[in-house]
Amino acid sequence: MISRGKVWGGKQKFGGYVGIALTLFVAVPMLPRAAHAQLKSNIANVNLNASLSSSITVIAAPGLVNFALVRNGVANGNAPVSITTSWTLPILIGTVTEYAYFSSATAALSDGASDNIPSASVSASANGGAYTAFTGTSPFAAGSSVTLFSQFIVILLNSTSARTDTLNLRIDTTGLNLPAGTYTGVLHIQAQAI
Repeated sequence: MISRGKVWGGKQKFGGYVGIALTLFVAVPMLPRAAHAQLKSNIANVNLNASLSSSITVIAAPGLVNFALVRNGVANGNAPVSITTSWTLPILIGTVTEYAYFSSATAALSDGASDNIPSASVSASANGGAYTAFTGTSPFAAGSSVTLFSQFIVILLNSTSARTDTLNLRIDTTGLNLPAGTYTGVLHIQAQAI
């Protein structure tokens, strides 16, 4: 007669393994965990340095305005000039002011000979305002400037901003007694913050 406990590969042997596995499955999570020491690395530091430069940028278009001059009369420019001014400034209280000016008060435009149109005979209308002759003073030119705008800058509110202005131009030849010819000149537009 064969003893039941000695059967290899029988149901009794398989059932014994299942019982042991179930016991371990239930008992292992209940065992206290061994304490492990925590290991941390050193701290590596990276210094950061970022800067944003102050700037004022002026863009004007078109780059050419034509006039059909009349003898002893007023001629308007064929197109208004669109001026976009943008700035990034330190946080401050101050003013951004923009000027249009000619390098010479006596010869804003010239025919290349000795015939000139003075800056006093050229005028500008900023944003549809009244026409003003180029006879003012600016930090860039004396006696041949017009102030286009002056904008107050307040701490944190508009230290970074942009604006677009329109400039219409006209030339008055009254009393100049100019000969026929082509007269050319350069209008400068520049801004400063103080």
